[in-house]
Amino acid sequence: MKKNILIISLLFVFAALQNFCFAQNSFEKPTVFTAKQIKEGVSIEEESKFYEGDNPAFALPDFDDSAWKYINFTSKKVYHKDEPHWIRYYFKIDSAMVNESLCFNISQLGASEIFLNGKKIETIGKIGNAKTTEFRIKNEVPSLFSLDDTGVNVLAIRFLPITKTKKTVVNYSPVALDVELNAANDFMDEKVEMMQGFNFVAMLICGIFFALGFVHLLLFLFYRKAIYNLYFSTYNLSIGLLSYMVLAFYEMTDPDKINTYSFLSFLSIVVFGASLTGFVNTLFGKSKLRLKIMLGIAGVFLILFYFSAAVAVSFVFFYIFIAAIESFFLIVRAMIRREKSAFIVGGGVLTFFLFVIMLIVFQILDSLNIVDPDQLFGDDFMGYVLGFIFISFPISISAYLAWEFASTNLSLVRQLDEVKRLSDINLKQEQEKQQILQDQNDLLEQQVDERTFELQKEKQKTENLLLNILPHEVAEELKENGSSEAKYYDEVSVLFTDFVNFTQSSEKMGAERMLVELNECFTAFDLIMEKHGLEKIKTIGDAYLAVCGLPIKNECHAYKTVLVALDIIDFIEERKKTNPDVLDIRIGINSGSLIAGIVGVKKFAYDIWGDTVNTAARMEQNSEKGKINISESTYQLVKDKIVCEYRGKIHTKGKGDMDMYFALEIKNNI
Repeated sequence: MKKNILIISLLFVFAALQNFCFAQNSFEKPTVFTAKQIKEGVSIEEESKFYEGDNPAFALPDFDDSAWKYINFTSKKVYHKDEPHWIRYYFKIDSAMVNESLCFNISQLGASEIFLNGKKIETIGKIGNAKTTEFRIKNEVPSLFSLDDTGVNVLAIRFLPITKTKKTVVNYSPVALDVELNAANDFMDEKVEMMQGFNFVAMLICGIFFALGFVHLLLFLFYRKAIYNLYFSTYNLSIGLLSYMVLAFYEMTDPDKINTYSFLSFLSIVVFGASLTGFVNTLFGKSKLRLKIMLGIAGVFLILFYFSAAVAVSFVFFYIFIAAIESFFLIVRAMIRREKSAFIVGGGVLTFFLFVIMLIVFQILDSLNIVDPDQLFGDDFMGYVLGFIFISFPISISAYLAWEFASTNLSLVRQLDEVKRLSDINLKQEQEKQQILQDQNDLLEQQVDERTFELQKEKQKTENLLLNILPHEVAEELKENGSSEAKYYDEVSVLFTDFVNFTQSSEKMGAERMLVELNECFTAFDLIMEKHGLEKIKTIGDAYLAVCGLPIKNECHAYKTVLVALDIIDFIEERKKTNPDVLDIRIGINSGSLIAGIVGVKKFAYDIWGDTVNTAARMEQNSEKGKINISESTYQLVKDKIVCEYRGKIHTKGKGDMDMYFALEIKNNI
């Protein structure tokens, strides 16, 4: 009896463990992400529902995917066909993250469309036919979303992979698709901080080594016998190029650039090794044959890369290792022999190798969990080690060049002393005085030219800024007189625009995206104003104010203003076709008289006043989305050229009942 009970217990435990270990993601068993996981960034790595084929219904949250198989969708091995694949994943979020801004950080080798609960929230690349498909590696700025409850959410991904038929020369990523759920604020802050720091360091290294490379290249061109300058120049240029390639790979989104970037990175590594062995052999090597062999091998690697990049990359690191060992041997031998400049150059190079070995040792100890360098020496320790690795060799070479230049200068000084003894002292003193005076005159003339050029440059900047703020005639008057009087204009047309439901849309889209949208729209409006000769006055929030007929009189001011309004409506409608977040706009126009000019003496701006302006604002307030509402005065000026629709008398705040019209289109006979 006891034996039976024991067997039953073991079977029960086995069944429970099996159910626990092999529980798979589904609607009934969704993955639950805690607030801590989301804030730190949680990767979706478990097996998910997977299907080879394409159907728009697969994105629907209630689609029955019970027949789909479970697969680790991140692996490249599961993608064999050059067609869309679908992944469905079920998850819940912690109640603490409800209504919080979230985003998916996605890295991929292909093109994808991301659906959340049946709604497309993001497109990375473009899934189309062989000609229209666009592959992208990542989403640079993830789309934001929020979830309003803790219920089950369905993440559906339509993914077109880069298959084996579209191979790259290097294995850029070990996975085909990587999806990570993040808290948007934490993710954006971390990404911005990391990008700023990474870009700064990469560009700083790149700039320093490119500058050193070009300086030593010039030194070589001026003095060809110093061949070591050429090798040191290519050494620095290779490090600068490699730094730039690291930055380029980090910011790359187009997989078509992988091959180019891979070759340039490979080129920089090969040149690094060749220049290192060339520099050390030039200074301390006795055998020219060894140098020729090492340089020849570098050239062979470049040719081999064309035929087999994987083989070339595998061998090039062995080449770098051999070049490093050779350099180490030659320098130590030169120091033992006490050769000229060996301790200056050798000290820096040996320091370089010392820090490289130190870095390798600490990485091995860290991987074995024996020593944690960050805890032992501080968080910045590894950064300091890398810094010393980068600067030790260039500093030693700079010290060597300083020593050589000092020796040359000392020799020149001695020769000059000999010349001084043989020269006529009085004549020499007179010549020196004349030379000093000439140098001073040249210096003063150069300084005057520089100051004059700077003053002209600043004056041009001031004029450009003034013309950007004020109309040309007003700006000229302000420059000549120091002030500008307000003027009365009896025949002008005023245009007001305003976006519909701007506040609600701002809350939905977010301030950052709304600012981008406003900037693009207002930039387009500026170009339209310039096209038809209107004067932009200002923007007030999401409102745009412009006028036609001032400061230069225009007989067709009303017609030109309506043309501008029609172009704005056309621009908004065209923009809607490609951007669903475009806001609707309404426009109001009124014609009459007003006063225009500058008010105040600080932070002044050109503005307009009068009942005509107020009436134009009322026309805009009583307009409708996508419509151009014009007053009776404007209608009388454009009725022969513009098709208008009478709206009747409409009550207006502060104005009473007013006749209003919708301007529809230009008449065909115009």
